[in-house]
Amino acid sequence: MSWPPDRVFVTGGAGFIGGSLVAALLAQGSRVTVFDDLSGADDDWWTPSEAFLRPTDGSAPRLSFIRGDVRDLPAVESALAGHDLVIHLAAHTDIATGAADPSRDLHGGVIGTWNVLEAMRRRGVRSLFYASSGTVYGYPSRVPTPEDHGPLLPESYYAAAKLAGEALISGFAALNGWRSVIFRFGNTIGARSNHGVVHDLVVKLLRDPSRLALLGDGQQRKPYVAVEDVVTGMLLAGVKAPARPVSIYNIGTAGTLSVARVAELVIEALGLEAGSVEQRFQPASSGGGGGWPGDTPLVDFDTSALRALGWEPRWSAEDAVRRAARGTRERLLARGTPLLTASERRAGAARSTAGNPDDSRRAAVPAGHAE
Repeated sequence: MSWPPDRVFVTGGAGFIGGSLVAALLAQGSRVTVFDDLSGADDDWWTPSEAFLRPTDGSAPRLSFIRGDVRDLPAVESALAGHDLVIHLAAHTDIATGAADPSRDLHGGVIGTWNVLEAMRRRGVRSLFYASSGTVYGYPSRVPTPEDHGPLLPESYYAAAKLAGEALISGFAALNGWRSVIFRFGNTIGARSNHGVVHDLVVKLLRDPSRLALLGDGQQRKPYVAVEDVVTGMLLAGVKAPARPVSIYNIGTAGTLSVARVAELVIEALGLEAGSVEQRFQPASSGGGGGWPGDTPLVDFDTSALRALGWEPRWSAEDAVRRAARGTRERLLARGTPLLTASERRAGAARSTAGNPDDSRRAAVPAGHAE
């Protein structure tokens, strides 16, 4: 496949990472189809790509949207026809909620990925990018952890589903002559994220700048990476990754930040005095210091494989957190929507759906685009 690809199919393209990636693909000249059920999207999800939705120069839009669910194989297969590259980002991302309902990761992760791969096989599409996660490493014996570490023993249903997706890709790619690139993401952050630790800390501090509740014991350590750097790494791998069935790359900044340090950086970014904020830690009842059952307390990547292709993150982990915190504050205040953490927003949506099973209120569809 030549680069840039002409037609790209992006599942989950209305999400946080998807929105930035779709905008970058459009900017390099690709035509993009976003396939998303909008269950995790904000109402302004298309903003990064608005210029390509409504061109002012009279050219045809290069961004198409189809509201669809990866659990629906016929819908995926129908929408996939004619594309050169599939980027599979769609997944159930609420790890804590998934711990109470394993079927969400089974259907949204494992079966959804199977459907995407089977649709590719039927339609003859042979190139794939897959969004996996650093959580697949579980509690690795090698830190920083390289991509060839094993055995991989995930500690949550979400991580298990991501690893199952990797295994399915390996089987499909080997039997069908595909080129697949798997990315194991660190904690990807940015102003447009509607979930994750930085987003939720900003929400809590905007509501009450005098106190801050933190999930876990504060010592969980993860690599935090700006979404722009993740997108740059993915596109670089598209050009330079080997033409083989499966290549795997960690994407994260060097080293890690503890949740306690992330809280300090967010407090600083919002212009608050550290000593004026009372911090309370809330470890999960399951122990281990994490914030919820299945929260991996240490993810520390070896990113030398991606760096060997020429990738370097533009922002350090600390700078990425500061930028994300400031941008999140500005976006939340400008939107004027209720200040809710990701779990609060999802709980509200679940109550609404339970009260009215026919209530399908989700993020908006841009005018002129198909459901």
